[in-house]
Amino acid sequence: MAVRKITRRGERAGLLELEGPDESFRPEIDLETVDIPEPMLEAQADAETSGPFLRAKQRVPVRRRGSSRFSWKNRWVRLATALAVVATLGLLARTVWETEALMQHNSHFLLASTQNIQIAGNRVVPNSQVLTFFAPDLGRSIFHVPLAKRQAELEDIDWVRTATVMRLWPNRLRINLVERTPVAFARDGNTVRLVDDDGILLDLPNAVAQHYSFPVISGISSSDPVSTRAARMQMYQQFLHALDADGGHVTATLSEVDLSDTEDIRAIFAGGPRNPTVHFGDTDFLARYGEYRSHLTEWLQQYPQLRSVDMRYGKQVVLDMGTASTPAPQAATPQTVAPKTGITGTVPHANTPSHILAAKTKTKARSRSRLTKHSSKTRKPVYERGHTVRDPIAHVVSGL
Repeated sequence: MAVRKITRRGERAGLLELEGPDESFRPEIDLETVDIPEPMLEAQADAETSGPFLRAKQRVPVRRRGSSRFSWKNRWVRLATALAVVATLGLLARTVWETEALMQHNSHFLLASTQNIQIAGNRVVPNSQVLTFFAPDLGRSIFHVPLAKRQAELEDIDWVRTATVMRLWPNRLRINLVERTPVAFARDGNTVRLVDDDGILLDLPNAVAQHYSFPVISGISSSDPVSTRAARMQMYQQFLHALDADGGHVTATLSEVDLSDTEDIRAIFAGGPRNPTVHFGDTDFLARYGEYRSHLTEWLQQYPQLRSVDMRYGKQVVLDMGTASTPAPQAATPQTVAPKTGITGTVPHANTPSHILAAKTKTKARSRSRLTKHSSKTRKPVYERGHTVRDPIAHVVSGL
């Protein structure tokens, strides 16, 4: 008797069955089912039969019909794609060429005359000066106009800060100009010109020259580089803002400003019988102007020939008389002067002989020289001409 193992494809069963060699020799006995005592086979069979589907251990490869015929690896596919791309690019290039030819040669886009050019924003620059740059473009298509080149040419005009050139459909141009704004008159050699906040010197226009009312600036010359002029104009703007910081509108009385020395701004204010030059230095403009205005009346009463006032030394002021009746000291340095009650002197009698007066003059000169030599060793010489002011602010009067 032989034992045969019953299995299925894709699964395993744990059952054995008794089998005879042949039906003719098979004894008349009943078949028996014998359980195989192998728990591992039973567990595996239960796990495989418990799922909703019976899956094969390996997937069967399926070949899709006709997939390799149109793949990218096929050379005919690549060739057809390349031909389609070339044809598309050629069609696009031809369209662009025909469109450009239409815009450049069609009469609807021709710049017929200067009436097709609109100019806006100019107040000083005349239209005739602007139109001269577009003379080569008349009679041509507006698409032939080099906008960047025309814009650069317009900005080369001194009065033009920025320029914009645009095409308007179908055959017009529009030009927008932003002109420079002058802030002062500048003395350039023997001529007076206008200057803006960037230090650009501008010629006086004949039509609107009477509308400007500015101070006259010295120290701005066309021979200086633009960077130097721009730095001095920035210093000038700071000076104006400082004077008007408290809302007093001091700059309305400003007549002249000298910017030659960057460490000493000198200004002249109008509105008085005499207008001396004021040295402001480079800081504390408003405070120094206040001191100057508070003492100016008294100084003019005591010194009618006052030419300049130097306010750079804090509580010490140097008053310059220019030419004076008495000789000026050889080396005078600004020093604080103590108030004096007055200046006294001896007036010689008219009947005194000349040789006696000469002897007295020599004696006084010798005594003064000895006194000067002795005092120079102990302290610096102090020079004063004129009278002191009543206010505690000290001053030194000097002459050129």
